Amino acid sequence: MNRTIHIFASLTLAEPFQGIIRDFTASRPDVIVQPTYGFCGALMEKMAAGAAVDVFAPSSEAMLAKAVAQGLAYADGAVNYARNRLVLVGLRSGSYPERLGELSEPRFARIAIGDPGSVPPGRYGRMALENAGLWRDLEPRLQQYSDGIQPLKAVLEGRADVAFIFASTASGAADRIHILDVPVEVSMHYPVAVARNSAHLDLARAFLAYLQTAPAQELLRQAGFSSATDQTPSVTS
Repeated sequence: MNRTIHIFASLTLAEPFQGIIRDFTASRPDVIVQPTYGFCGALMEKMAAGAAVDVFAPSSEAMLAKAVAQGLAYADGAVNYARNRLVLVGLRSGSYPERLGELSEPRFARIAIGDPGSVPPGRYGRMALENAGLWRDLEPRLQQYSDGIQPLKAVLEGRADVAFIFASTASGAADRIHILDVPVEVSMHYPVAVARNSAHLDLARAFLAYLQTAPAQELLRQAGFSSATDQTPSVTS
C-alpha cells in the first residue's frame, strides 16, 4: 500500500527538490511525495487551516520560528541543511555594478528588491544598503515586489537595472546576468522541520535526514545553494 507525504516548501526550492524527491522515492517504491511550493506566509496559512502536510521547508530560520511559535511545526529534530547568499544582478548586455557603492550612480535608477518586510532577500538587501549608508538615498529608486523571484524577472525583461536576489534564484539565469556577491552578516540558512499534523512521522524524519546526504547536497549545490555552516536552526519549541 502506497503512503503519501506532503511537503510544503519555499518556491526557491522547486528546482533542487524535484531531483531530491525523485532520488528519495527511488529506494522507496511504496512512497509518494507530493510537494507544494509557494511563498512561506501563504503556506503557513494553509497549514494553520488544516492542510495535509508532513514536512515544512521555508526559506529562513525566522519563518520556521514563526511556524514553531504557531504550533505548526516541531522544533525538535529541525535542521539547517543548506544556505543561500545575497547577490546583486544586472544584465551582462547592459550596465551592471562591480561593487555595491556604484548603485549611487545615476545609471542605476531602477533597483528591484523584494519587500523587506516579508521577503528574505529583500530584508537582507535593505540590511546591506543600510550597512553601506546607501538606504536613505536609494530608497526612492527601489521597485519593491511581493516575492524574491519578480526582481530577477524585472531585470531580465528590462524593467529594472539591477536586482537584489538570492544566489539560488540567479543560478538559472547565470548566462544572461552579472552576479555580484553582497556580504551580509546574517544567517541565510534554509531549515526544515516535521509538521505538527504529520500523518507519517517516520517518512517525514527520513526526508529530513535525506536532505543532509551527499547526493541531495550536490543537487542543492547545482541549484546555487551552499552547505549549512550551522545545522541547528534558531527556533524555540
